[in-house]
Amino acid sequence: MAHAEDDRLEILWRQANHGDQEETDFLYRLSSQRVAIILRQPPGPGEAAPERNLVQWRRETDGVAFVPIFTRATHLPFALPAPAKLTDVLVRVLLAAGGDQTYIVNPLSDAPFELQAAQRTMLRRFIAESHHDAEWPSQSAPWIFQLPDDALYPVAVKLVEWFNTTGRVDQAFLYELTRGKRLRTEIVLGLNEPADRALADTLKAIAVKAGADATSIIVRFLPDEPSHREGLKQAGLPPFYQRPVPPRP
Repeated sequence: MAHAEDDRLEILWRQANHGDQEETDFLYRLSSQRVAIILRQPPGPGEAAPERNLVQWRRETDGVAFVPIFTRATHLPFALPAPAKLTDVLVRVLLAAGGDQTYIVNPLSDAPFELQAAQRTMLRRFIAESHHDAEWPSQSAPWIFQLPDDALYPVAVKLVEWFNTTGRVDQAFLYELTRGKRLRTEIVLGLNEPADRALADTLKAIAVKAGADATSIIVRFLPDEPSHREGLKQAGLPPFYQRPVPPRP
């Protein structure tokens, strides 16, 4: 995290308990930031997987169990006993791993901020608006990747026209993703591009104008989404657009 962004996050955290707008401003900033979390052991498979590895504390006043998170490592004023480890993660990765637990930001400070259901919902909304995922597949809620219905062909044509005209995207995937315990289905435009909110908004508008359902189509930037990359690989789904490599002179 850049120093200026770090300072800004600290300022907003200090103000977050002062009112609704201050809370919203803090959560908006927090949604795109990294925080420090405590893992029982260095991350890995099995019991060391992030969703099983997050340390929980218990609040002395009411016994509520929570995951402690820190905007700076210095907000944890003591060394952790091995093999526990303080690790920096994106907030969206934390929410994907930790699910609907209670989280408290800087719980050892004089201004702890609790992320209850309403705050987690707002964080996930901000994450979705930035065209990123705040969840990942699990054994209880696997993801299913497959090719979309042929009815989306006109959508693909319009997207390819835009790609060819602008030269903006080199590789893109269009796929159907079914996921979650409620088995919701989305149409995903996966771009092999760095995250760019303006680009995502533009392409979603083109897709909707071409006939895609605005409530079900989402844009994801594959370099930031390992679960999507792995799902495409496992399903063997090819890109629907690949910019031709110009011939060598």
